This record gives sequence, structure tokens and C-alpha cells, in this order.
Amino acid sequence: MQPIQGFIADSYHFYQIAKDAYFKASEGFEIHRQNDALISIIFSALALEAFINEVLSLAKDAKQAGESEAFLDKLIDAIDESAFKKSTPEKFMLASEALNSGFKKGENPYQNFADLFSLRDCLGHLKPEDRIEEGENGEFKYIGRKLTERLRSKGIFQNHTQVESITLLVSTAKAARWACNTASEMVNAILDKIPTSFSNNNEVINLYRTKFQPPDK
Repeated sequence: MQPIQGFIADSYHFYQIAKDAYFKASEGFEIHRQNDALISIIFSALALEAFINEVLSLAKDAKQAGESEAFLDKLIDAIDESAFKKSTPEKFMLASEALNSGFKKGENPYQNFADLFSLRDCLGHLKPEDRIEEGENGEFKYIGRKLTERLRSKGIFQNHTQVESITLLVSTAKAARWACNTASEMVNAILDKIPTSFSNNNEVINLYRTKFQPPDK
């Protein structure tokens, strides 16, 4: 088939910014706050947000070019926001269901993806309620989000601090790498769900696969 034209793809550019920031963060000392990690986390999420909207444009352009595969209408309906606004996690879930292979909540790659967007929202909407308090034994206890414990279990937090600031805890190369890997896994998971009758020899899809490789490749 002919290459799909008609929209500008920025998602993989955002993803490259995320990867570059990860590489910079990985050059520093582990005990030091790696500010580039925050860039990597934010741009990994931005890349995913842009990608799913580009998938909508890809499907619409294919329809306009004469493609008649049934999944295209379902995919358009899943992502399109003409009727009501949808969050990026909703778009990914609905898109996966439209492609007859829905993600399972609580399982990866969707769980990492959901945690990444919760973290992105957390960083973008920090509130003063996210604080610490001193207990009777003199120890400080964080009384903020449940997200903190989920992220801690991934082994991506700063280990050399007792300060429970979320911005400090995730300012690590490990967190940046996790964010990049999550973006790569989710993009490729969606691409893998698209019927091969459409995706084979599709230059746009091949471009996404090439550009959304994990940072270690």
C-alpha cells in the first residue's frame, strides 16, 4: 500500500527527548538528584499522549485513502473525542479493545503505563497536602499518595535520602529508564494489535517501531 500522508508525527520526537534525558541522567552519580530524569518522565508521557492521537489520524487517513478494513472504524470511534473527552489511559484501553485484544488492568504493560501517567499528573499537580508528619517515635512518615508505594516497589527511587519528596525520589536514572521502557512497550503493544494485513509494509507503522525502541537498543 502507499505510505499514509497527511499528519505530522511528533510522538517519536518527544520520545527521543525522553531517551536523551535518560542518557544524561545515567551519566551522573546515583546519589545525586538527576534532574534530567524528570524530563524523561514527562516526555515519555507526552510521547504516549501524542502517539495515540496520531493513531487516530493514521486510521482516518487510511479510511480517506480507501482502506475498508473493519477495525479502522472501531479504532476511530475508540480514540475520537467528538462526543466526549477521553483521558490518554482511556484512549489506550479503548483502542486495545477496538483491536480485539484489550489490555488487562493491573498487569503490565498497562499497569506501568497507568503508573507513569499517575506520576506525570502527580508532578504536574503537586499539592501541599502531600506532606510528611513526625510520629511519636521521632520517625517521619509520608502521608501522601498510594502511588508512592507502588513506584517504590519498582526499585526506581532515590535510595540515598530520607526526604519523601516525590520529585526527589524519582529523580534517578532508573526512573528515567523505566519511563522510557514503558513508553516503548505501550507503543509497540498497540502496534502489535493492529492486523498484519494493514501493518505489514506500512511505512508509518514501521517508522514508529524503529523510533520507539527502548533506550538500551
